[in-house]
Amino acid sequence: MNSEQISRIIREKAVPHPTEELRLIETHISWVLLGDRHVYKIKKPLALNFLDFSNPDKRRLNCRQEVLLNRRLAPEMYLGVLPVAIVEDKPRILSEPIENEVVETDPGTGDQNRESMKSEHSLWEIVDYAVWMRRMDETRQLDILLEAGQVTGDSIAELARILSGFHKAAPVIYEAENWEDIYDEFRDLQSVITTLSDLLGKGDGDRIRMVIGNSWKFLQGHAERIETRKASGFVRDGHGDLHCRNVLMTQPPVVFDCIEFSEQLRTLDVLSEIGFLCMDLERYGRMDLSEVFCQTYESEFPCIQDIADRQLFTFYKMYRANVRLKVETLVIDRDTSRMHWQEESLTSRLKSYSKCFLRYADQLGLLTG
Repeated sequence: MNSEQISRIIREKAVPHPTEELRLIETHISWVLLGDRHVYKIKKPLALNFLDFSNPDKRRLNCRQEVLLNRRLAPEMYLGVLPVAIVEDKPRILSEPIENEVVETDPGTGDQNRESMKSEHSLWEIVDYAVWMRRMDETRQLDILLEAGQVTGDSIAELARILSGFHKAAPVIYEAENWEDIYDEFRDLQSVITTLSDLLGKGDGDRIRMVIGNSWKFLQGHAERIETRKASGFVRDGHGDLHCRNVLMTQPPVVFDCIEFSEQLRTLDVLSEIGFLCMDLERYGRMDLSEVFCQTYESEFPCIQDIADRQLFTFYKMYRANVRLKVETLVIDRDTSRMHWQEESLTSRLKSYSKCFLRYADQLGLLTG
């Protein structure tokens, strides 16, 4: 699919379920079409260093994986995978789910699979695939409720119980990244440090550089504990992107949009997983909610066993702030046309992530030369 075809689907409301409105939200890897009651997510045909959506069958496999993985925490939201076809020279999302079909060909070629689909539907050609979701109440997103001051400790405790149960049931992964791999990912923030310094000021830029350098010694000093935690079963096949925008505070809470395209990014110590959410809660100034979450999670799934684990938890929160700093900076670098209307909110978010990052660094003693 391409942008022109997506625009035509929206313009002609060429989707299988009646809707008064069909609105587009575009990310750097997907087109998300929001109808009145349903959502259709089509992956862009691209290949990056961390994902490969370069041909239809690879996108099909990733769509199926997205549905299967997200049904672990959001079974009522993820409905299936729908084919996208050219019908009488017009792009259209079809109504019959294909998620139960078995892919019998190498996704590197995709030819045999597409031909079989074409023979089954002789009037059209299957050209792509869409993740089909039930549209949820976006006003219940955790980030929106935090902004409005409408999040209670009881609701966060319920979320913690759900996530602790999820992690306890998730597959244990014994072969995972070591401390050097973690450092390589952490220091990648250097790739955007010039832009960060321009936006945040030279002082913050210099402090971030210092923290990146000092993190090598910290991780090296905790290398044995990182390996022991792996051997003890604390690395799980988790969600991978557990921030507040991916949580709906419904009854019960729903966690959605996990990482489907990279098992490596989804395989992590549970301290890193929950560290993402706690960092985000603390970014909104809700240390109290972060504490409620940790206490409840720990009561269900004890995962902090000594002072080294507490230090690692602080590091992982800093690591997650690092990741968000990089992502937000890349948004500015890649899409300068949108900077004017987003500049204030983007800069505000960058400053909030930087504040968290430097606070955690100070707690770990990483702000001294």
